[in-house]
Amino acid sequence: MRSTRLIPIILLLACAVAAKANDVYIAQSASGSANGSSCANAFPYSYFNASGNWTSSVASGAQIGPGSTVHVCGTITVGANTEALVFQGSGTGSNPVTLYFESGAALMAPTFPAQGSGGAIDTSNQSYIVINGNGGAGGATQGVIEATATGDSGASCPGGSCTYHSDSNGIEADGSNNLTVEGLAIIDMYVTAPGVPDGGGGSCIWDHGQATNWTITNNLMHDTSWCINLQYDSGTSSGITISKNQIYNVDHGIAIGGPHPGNTLTNVNVYGNNIHDYSNWDTPGDVWHHDGIHIWGNNNDGSDTITGVNIYNNKFGGCIGKNVTAHIFIEANSGNTKNVQIYNNTLIDTCNGGDNDGLLTTGQDGGYRIYNNTFIGTAGDYCVGTSSSPNITFVNNVVSGCGTLMYVASGGGFASGGLHNNIYANCSGSNCFAYNGNYSSSFPNWQSETGQDASPSAYVSSANLSPDGVPQSGSAVIGAGENLISLGLGVLNNDIVGVPRPAIGSWTVGAYSTSGSSSGPQTPTGLTGSVVTN
Repeated sequence: MRSTRLIPIILLLACAVAAKANDVYIAQSASGSANGSSCANAFPYSYFNASGNWTSSVASGAQIGPGSTVHVCGTITVGANTEALVFQGSGTGSNPVTLYFESGAALMAPTFPAQGSGGAIDTSNQSYIVINGNGGAGGATQGVIEATATGDSGASCPGGSCTYHSDSNGIEADGSNNLTVEGLAIIDMYVTAPGVPDGGGGSCIWDHGQATNWTITNNLMHDTSWCINLQYDSGTSSGITISKNQIYNVDHGIAIGGPHPGNTLTNVNVYGNNIHDYSNWDTPGDVWHHDGIHIWGNNNDGSDTITGVNIYNNKFGGCIGKNVTAHIFIEANSGNTKNVQIYNNTLIDTCNGGDNDGLLTTGQDGGYRIYNNTFIGTAGDYCVGTSSSPNITFVNNVVSGCGTLMYVASGGGFASGGLHNNIYANCSGSNCFAYNGNYSSSFPNWQSETGQDASPSAYVSSANLSPDGVPQSGSAVIGAGENLISLGLGVLNNDIVGVPRPAIGSWTVGAYSTSGSSSGPQTPTGLTGSVVTN
């Protein structure tokens, strides 16, 4: 009898929870009965921006507040340098406010306000927010944020000529915590004329303040200067996840930096992203320095603490340009950057770029742990530059094709027993290995100077990899790796595309564990994501 009586109570509670959510629809202009009940009866988008339509309690009816899902219908176009949607309140942990793009929805302007002064969407100082574009990194149904006329003189903007030449920003999120941005296309914030960028740029997502419990996932972002630009400058920023995004034609893909002293960045996970093609931002005077991922502390003086950073399963590639610093650049921080792990990434240059620091570059901080990555460069590249970083662990990596394969500056070096099971190949220069000021083309000299990297580490004339880094039949990387299951890094036990590595026995060196063709998507080209309206 007791269980029978409980059933109606449970059902009643379930209904009460479900009833908390409400849906509000907005569009360019009011339509139908203009009560916000559907796209056919939408409120004008100005309804979203009026604080009187918001509540801090659980929302109901046509109110916007905790538990609301606000649907964007069709294309909303605003004037130049105008914010489209400004959040007037926060959600809660159990009832976030969700902005949901219906299929084909878009926010468009000739140019949006610059980072620091707004954007297409502004969530500043509001928390428990979800912005859902209803798509994936390559999805055709995703919502779009696009500046249509912002870029260099002479560049080709989506709306024709590039009339506006200053910064434009997609999402402003100063001081927002518990924020999710997913399934959006944030594109064309600044379109360059290759070779002569004017100095504008803009961002896809900008934060200046504390950033805690952020998730940025499954977005398509291209043609802007610093795309995901998080400036942590208030207390502790923690729980930042940036995953499965497609980012290209950028100067910086992901930038996480400390503009003021005394703050902490911790628990950062960057994985599954495809970041490529920076050469559009080359300039004759090297105005910019391109990076796929760039992480730093205030003035590199150790006044900020950076700890618990994991960078894995990312694909970096394309034409990296002549003004590049690195695909992954972690600046010196006077010893206060700690517990950084970099594994299962492919770091590739396909267009004879000119990185003089390394496709991977670390500063003077020690203890980096670098496992099962694939580096493929060209004659103008350094493949790996650990600079003056001490106590590096560098295991199961394949390093191929660069003019300098390994560069370790004075004061840098490897942890005891931390350099082994690596394959080096196809050095295209005369100084293949540099260790504490000693340059050599000889792998035995490298082994002697480091005191490590004994067999099965080896130098071979060719690693026999596909352009994407997949080992082909007979490659020297196959079976040359150490089994690292004992490290307890669960993700490392699968390769970059999720193929399980052996539980027992040797691993394959590099990001891929199998030979043949790669499973999973290849680096796309020619994507635009532009909205076409009739």
